[in-house]
Amino acid sequence: MTGERLFLGRDIRRAVEEETERAFHGDCLDPGYPEICRRVAARHGLELTLGQGEELWEAWNLGGAFLGRTLFPDALDTLRWLKGRGYRLGAVTNRGYCGPRFLQEMEDLGLAELFEVVAISCQIGYMKPHPRIFAYALDRMGTGPGEAVMVGDSLRADVHGAKALGMTAVWRRPPAGEPVEETEDKPELEESIVPDYTIDTLSQLKSLPIFADSAPSR
Repeated sequence: MTGERLFLGRDIRRAVEEETERAFHGDCLDPGYPEICRRVAARHGLELTLGQGEELWEAWNLGGAFLGRTLFPDALDTLRWLKGRGYRLGAVTNRGYCGPRFLQEMEDLGLAELFEVVAISCQIGYMKPHPRIFAYALDRMGTGPGEAVMVGDSLRADVHGAKALGMTAVWRRPPAGEPVEETEDKPELEESIVPDYTIDTLSQLKSLPIFADSAPSR
């Protein structure tokens, strides 16, 4: 690889960051990352097919396993506790990739057997906080928003998105020093989003009245 093509990876990263930011703070439509790769490649003189765009995205986006992504230490224990009490679990996540590799990552982390439904933004076509991605998971589970609880660490994506549909929202507050996604939200916008409950660790879900005082009918 010579000349400007040496900067193909850099330019993909910049385009992905720009388009993700635009979508997250705009229409919340999934940016279509393989297509972004094709557009960037075209600027470098490479005309890729749809399949080649997907292959380039897969090669560029190495994913959580490569980057050392791990679960919170109390995640599996808490999820198993909830499932053991009869709660049905679904995941709603913003991800730039899905398919076999994502499902394998869930399997490797011990999550696959716990979740009944997994709604992934790149598969659904909408990112949190768009209501469509939440509605997809609820529809697949055959339940209404008033019967569901969303737990997440983003005030805008998780709390605001869930409450807009009438779901109970629990905010897992990121501890000091924990890396969080950058945001251009103004502080007053974040402050106006009020979760129903706030926790600092996932295991604290066990002590919330919505879970500790009752269990769903099986």
